[in-house]
Amino acid sequence: MAGLFWFFLQMGFVSFGGGYALIPLIERETERQAWMSNDMLVDVIAVAGMSPGPIAVNLGMLVGYQTYGVIGAMISVLGLLLPSMVMIAGLIYFITRDHKNYLKRCMYGIQPVVAALILFAAYQLCAAHLSASMPIKEVLPAILIVAVCFYMLFRLRLHPFAILLFSGICGAAFYA
Repeated sequence: MAGLFWFFLQMGFVSFGGGYALIPLIERETERQAWMSNDMLVDVIAVAGMSPGPIAVNLGMLVGYQTYGVIGAMISVLGLLLPSMVMIAGLIYFITRDHKNYLKRCMYGIQPVVAALILFAAYQLCAAHLSASMPIKEVLPAILIVAVCFYMLFRLRLHPFAILLFSGICGAAFYA
């Protein structure tokens, strides 16, 4: 359990950009520690993404729960949240000392890394579900759903819940 806490404590320190940026790191560690299978992790990521609240906390809680039960869930969430609480307290002190420009430059430097981690997580999720042996009739609906969801998100600016609901209905219709 100490390994679980230590891992999520480290994740809490590098969780800039939200939980989607952490998915590749969590995937690598769950595979290395054999906490759960890759298929189970994909399911856990889907549940964490659809659940209310931050995906990092949801994902950490579900990985901890699958690994060590309720105690594991509490340990992983504590590991994830403790660094944020310490950092926020430090940032409040730092900002009140009129160092806003330095902090702003640091955040601009972190943004490209966060974008790369999120794109890598999307790639990993797609690669886990798609294979060369899949028939085209299973791949095309997935590509169509993704394209329509991007359109709904970026052009129509619909709420993410509406997009999740739409994609769930489409998935049920196409893959029933």
